[in-house]
Amino acid sequence: MKKFFMSVLMLGLIAGLIAGCGESDIQKVEGDDSKQEKAEKKQETLKIGEAVKFDGLKVKLTGVREYKGDQFIKPQNDKFVLIQLEIENTTDKPQTVSSLLQMNLVDAEGQSQDVAITGNEKGKLDGELGAGRKMKGEVAFDVMKSDKYEFIFDNPFTTGQAIWEIKSKDIKK
Repeated sequence: MKKFFMSVLMLGLIAGLIAGCGESDIQKVEGDDSKQEKAEKKQETLKIGEAVKFDGLKVKLTGVREYKGDQFIKPQNDKFVLIQLEIENTTDKPQTVSSLLQMNLVDAEGQSQDVAITGNEKGKLDGELGAGRKMKGEVAFDVMKSDKYEFIFDNPFTTGQAIWEIKSKDIKK
């Protein structure tokens, strides 16, 4: 498992070096794609159900649910929070999606929460996404109790982030 994570990290680093560093292109998606507006330099927080185009990937946070674990898998903290996403490659070239490198969850105090593997995730959000293709899935985090969280999608090799605010009351039990 450790070799797998190291391989993913190395591939991501190599891809980033090849692509070069710069600023991510982030556009909020309003309803249909014809009504897009360029994101301003100020950070705009998104809500559950909203989508952005992020460097050619249309990313939509569709829901959030809680999982307390079972007899075999238990959180080290208070619970698992599973973030449900739809990701579409809107470019004409394959793109790589990595839950470890591109996705983060922070609590109200700004503390980063750990990515977890629960076995309860519906679909995966890792791998190559072909031109025009879509993927749906969940990424799990082992979290401390908090009034709210922020889900952050970014590219570790460029600047810019898409941030969704998640209030505890919006997490399905």
